[in-house]
Amino acid sequence: MEKASVTNRRARGRPRSEQARQDILESAYKLLKKKGISAVAAQEIATGAGVSTATLYRWWETKEALMFDACFEHVMPDLSVAEMGSPVARLREFLVRGAAWFRSEDGKVMARLITGIHGDKKLQQMYLERFYLPRRQIQLEVIEEAIACGELKRDTDPELLLDALSGPLFFRWLQGHAPADKKFAGALADKIIPAFMVKGSQSTVRSRNLRIE
Repeated sequence: MEKASVTNRRARGRPRSEQARQDILESAYKLLKKKGISAVAAQEIATGAGVSTATLYRWWETKEALMFDACFEHVMPDLSVAEMGSPVARLREFLVRGAAWFRSEDGKVMARLITGIHGDKKLQQMYLERFYLPRRQIQLEVIEEAIACGELKRDTDPELLLDALSGPLFFRWLQGHAPADKKFAGALADKIIPAFMVKGSQSTVRSRNLRIE
């Protein structure tokens, strides 16, 4: 009897399938393409992945945590920051590429997720901690690198510059009153970044297609 009990415990404790995890994430993301986070039921996700709801909660504490992971795993590769080259040029390139992403299917899903958690402080905090703030920190580090290498003025406020660049783009993305496209992002960067730049560094960035007025 004791031997059988041990065997059962081992069976219950076997490693969870990575394939099952990926199937769950894919099922959740497909549902996010159709409706907001609050409208998706855990049972729907489980059915789409061919698993039980109990399996979902072996991997994630809440349905919302699962939905966030499903979304973030899709968008992370598209929203990475280049590691080589002029920091200012990389910052501009990230802004322009981000604008193109806003118009993609993944961008629409992320917009649906963000609007769906409006007013829910717990979910908003989860979004900030698991997605936005880590990405923001990477962008701030690029700005700090640009200051350290002499491209940006030493008194540049990284937080201010980042918000000046991303705020208008994000506003257009959510409101939809005007295009949040590559053309707008490029114009935004070309007007804002030069105000923070050291004059001697402008030729370096010109070579990366950043116009300096």
